[in-house]
Amino acid sequence: MRVLITGGNGNIAKMIHRGLSNDFSIFAPSRNELNVLNFNEIRDFLSTNHFDILVHTCILGGRRTKEEGGDVAYTNILMFENMLKFANHFKMIINLDSGAIYDRKTDILNRKEEDLYTVPIDYYGFSKYVIYNRSLSYANIFNFRIFNIFHANEESNRFIASCFNAKNNNLTVDIHEDKFFDFMYEDDFLRIVRFYFQNFENQGLLEKTVNIGYEQKYRLTDIAKMILQDDSKINIIKSTANNYSGCVDKLYSYGIKFDGLEKGLQLYEEIRI
Repeated sequence: MRVLITGGNGNIAKMIHRGLSNDFSIFAPSRNELNVLNFNEIRDFLSTNHFDILVHTCILGGRRTKEEGGDVAYTNILMFENMLKFANHFKMIINLDSGAIYDRKTDILNRKEEDLYTVPIDYYGFSKYVIYNRSLSYANIFNFRIFNIFHANEESNRFIASCFNAKNNNLTVDIHEDKFFDFMYEDDFLRIVRFYFQNFENQGLLEKTVNIGYEQKYRLTDIAKMILQDDSKINIIKSTANNYSGCVDKLYSYGIKFDGLEKGLQLYEEIRI
């Protein structure tokens, strides 16, 4: 089985390549090697290269801390539409969806995959909404609806990384909005990817879309306490906020054995030391 991952320089692309390349033939080209904004480049590349599975990780935007413009929506949709033109080249396509599809201006708590009550008006969320609805017309496209994947190589300003930095340097963590927030450790995420890869010939057994998270739900303060082991080092600026969490009944119906958040945090700390 051969796997193509778009956006090879991205964190999740690197994670999948690093974690699963011993068991699967994975090619994760950088933008310089395969620019998915260029239709002709994709056509020429696929005319001489065969793959069974496509994992589409190319994405622009999504960070709450950065202001975004219309180019985010345009770029994300164009990249996906370009790849859709070659959907029949792959037996399976995995699209990295996002919890932002639920509209981050609303309270997102244990939302089921089909519970899309409003259309997101932010550029990133809107692009994910459009992409998801386009994917429903293709039997071979599956969506991983990600809220947050934490991993050893993530940026230092990400929440979990910043908590460990505070622990190691005896600093205080500011929680601007305490909320239920779904995180998943990279090893558990790779178990999901592996499960889909192994079942790409049995797609009738697979859910079209799955929320990526754990059954046990935690607030940001709960996670900070697990890491810091010191409540005095946590400064809550606002105790209520819109949550960011999905129902994971469909994911857990597979029976995949996960380490869970607490063990994931332990493994994460061991790797980063």
